[in-house]
Amino acid sequence: MSRPRRVVLGTTAIFVGAAASLACLAAILTTTLGFSTHPIAVLFATLLYGCIPAVVLAFVCGAPLAILLHPVRNQWIHVLAFAGLGSVLGVWLAALIRISSGADTGLMGLAAAVMGVSTAAGRLSVWKLARVNVNDLPPADGRIDS
Repeated sequence: MSRPRRVVLGTTAIFVGAAASLACLAAILTTTLGFSTHPIAVLFATLLYGCIPAVVLAFVCGAPLAILLHPVRNQWIHVLAFAGLGSVLGVWLAALIRISSGADTGLMGLAAAVMGVSTAAGRLSVWKLARVNVNDLPPADGRIDS
């Protein structure tokens, strides 16, 4: 009896995914908020102030999700799961902002979409870093991996 194939990513992938997610978030915020303010200021503020929270969220939320998804070989499911995680984090963050500032509820949907796209882009950026363990499969299973 063989164990299923597993997708394995290391800490380098977590840092790369967090950086790509933050870069995507900075690009989205720069293009959407940059028209009303200085776009370069928005870009640098997002990258500077978002660096530590992005890495912390990657280890606290992203790594456990990646561990839960170990048995799933299809990486598109991983990308969709990370998009869902980002959407939940976006709604949570928007709810905190709404409580403190009284912003409208449209902010929650926008934050969910932006964070979902950003985290999906972060997971998509480490697609090639993922390796699939096939050592546990018998050699005569008829499947060919590339």
